[in-house]
Amino acid sequence: MTTLHARPGTSVGGGSGPARRSRLTASAVGFGVAGTVVSLAGSWIPSLWGDEVTSVLSAERSLPSLFRMLGHVDAVHGTYYLFLHFWVLVFGASPFSVRFPSAVAVGFMVAGVVVLGTRLAGARTGILAGIVAVVLPRVTYMGEEARSYAMSAACVVWLTVLLVSLIRSASPSRRRWSLYAFGLAACAYVFLFSLLIAAAHGVAVFASSRRELRRRWLWAVAGAVLLAIPVIGYGIAESGQIAFLANRDAAAPHTLLVTQWFGNNEFAILAWGIVVAALVVAGVGWRRRHVATVTTGSPAVADSLTTAEPHLVLLAAVWLLGSMAILLGANAIHAVYSSRYLSFAAPAAALLIGWLLARVRPAWIAGVLVAALVGTAGISYAAERTPFAKNNSDWAQVAATIQAHAKPGQGILFDESTRPSRAPRLAMHGYPAAFAGLSDIALRSPWYDTTDWHDSTYPLSQVTQRLLAVRTVWLVEYRSPSAGAVADTWDLATLANEGFRVQHRYQEHASVVIELTRG
Repeated sequence: MTTLHARPGTSVGGGSGPARRSRLTASAVGFGVAGTVVSLAGSWIPSLWGDEVTSVLSAERSLPSLFRMLGHVDAVHGTYYLFLHFWVLVFGASPFSVRFPSAVAVGFMVAGVVVLGTRLAGARTGILAGIVAVVLPRVTYMGEEARSYAMSAACVVWLTVLLVSLIRSASPSRRRWSLYAFGLAACAYVFLFSLLIAAAHGVAVFASSRRELRRRWLWAVAGAVLLAIPVIGYGIAESGQIAFLANRDAAAPHTLLVTQWFGNNEFAILAWGIVVAALVVAGVGWRRRHVATVTTGSPAVADSLTTAEPHLVLLAAVWLLGSMAILLGANAIHAVYSSRYLSFAAPAAALLIGWLLARVRPAWIAGVLVAALVGTAGISYAAERTPFAKNNSDWAQVAATIQAHAKPGQGILFDESTRPSRAPRLAMHGYPAAFAGLSDIALRSPWYDTTDWHDSTYPLSQVTQRLLAVRTVWLVEYRSPSAGAVADTWDLATLANEGFRVQHRYQEHASVVIELTRG
């Protein structure tokens, strides 16, 4: 078994300093490109789902409308929405376009994992951690989703790279500490729960015996929190927006052990086995050095226990497990837990797995484990790139049916009884071209005129006069999986009373599109 970590000032890749840096740069860029390509491939296949359409609708608002909305909901995603606003102005809002930035962010994240693994534990660890990061199911999922999670993971990884350089530096400048403070605040603005990385950073800093390092880190964190007060305040004020989590078993064992980072049972068994082994091996190594220090009083051994750089396993373990423990603790007081909120910790899993694999001997066993990880990750990867992979959404299919059969001037109605993330109305906003020319019968106020992210609608009973203007109405009903093939019957009775009769039913994956004609 090789040493548990590279000592400060020693070579981690062999050769001269410039040559090592050149190889590290090439490896980081190569793996970063691979991460983007893997996440991007097939990203256009799954239908958009509720949270993604929320991103699109928020991005398509005017800036005054967007800021007005953020004062009431979704302030924690405000930075991402602002970025996406300018992105869609240039590149449009197709599924491929709005998911593309997340794939690029995954590339930056993977590159950061390679840099971090190499600097803390050697080139072999960096490369193996990079391989795992490219295929990790949580990473490939967030790399094809129009949300802020991939960007928050990238920001956290590179902030950690900066922290490591600050810890290893004999006397880091105030400018670099200021950069760290601004970086931590930026993580909070990209996604609020990214601030949990401060726990792992704090453990890494306080593992050092340097008091000045601790003092400067505490000042930097205080500055970051001060800068992030607006988003923290809005996040707390708008926390009622996620109150629905209290009614779900979001922290179920399967979610914590499988869904959260590892995608499927097979990959999870392998990954957790390796993570636990990494913790055991690192713990045994630390214990041996501690005993040697006590029995021999060797200054050299004692120095290895107070190294000038963080131990990768300690840093990554608190990053992965500590963040989860903190969020679960908060969830016991107020419902805040969702598996996607810990996406920023996925790189830590890759680092722990890469660290252990780099120490497996003979090397062919490590190769077999890597192949097994890649193979089992492929199960999730293939599932993620199917048409209905996102929350069982079939809105692309619904839009295709409407586009093929509906005609301009006809009416459109949507099942309004579902929870917001499943609302069929969002199909019209995710794929607007398919609904062009149809009359939105129940619309009260369009999304861009509300202080929420979605349209305001009337009950159908209040807009029966609008029905007089159309002869044909299309109704999109949500079909609950628990109801089997039976769809909701939202307002079908009202339409029947108004003289509309069902002409055709088009059974979709999770919806039913119904054509009704008067008389």
